[in-house]
Amino acid sequence: MTISGELDEALESTPVLPRDSVAVALARRYANALDDCFDSLINDEAAEDGAAHARVILEISRLGGRLEAMLDRLGMSPAARPAVPTGGGGGGPSPAGVALEQLERDAAAGAPTSGVDHTAFVDPAVTEADSED
Repeated sequence: MTISGELDEALESTPVLPRDSVAVALARRYANALDDCFDSLINDEAAEDGAAHARVILEISRLGGRLEAMLDRLGMSPAARPAVPTGGGGGGPSPAGVALEQLERDAAAGAPTSGVDHTAFVDPAVTEADSED
């Protein structure tokens, strides 16, 4: 399958707002241009001339970065999605959610800290060096 075909398939399952139509159109242009570059490599158009081959590889690199940026903006890349899914997944609460709830409970109770002994995480050698200064 082509990159543009994969993009179209991914877009079918991605909620896209009307205001994102320009980003989607740009992502499609980048995908089509990448397909053309790969076709020229596969069909040996660029393979016969080393300089032409290098230009196609540079173009693939440039277009790939731009397509990746568009996918990020559309929330379609792994980097753009949350690392820990929340809600309804059956995996239980997220660690960040649990920590936030604890902080909210402590704040509501008027506690100055979350009850964590931060001194347990300090290297004793650092503490000794600081006290000598």
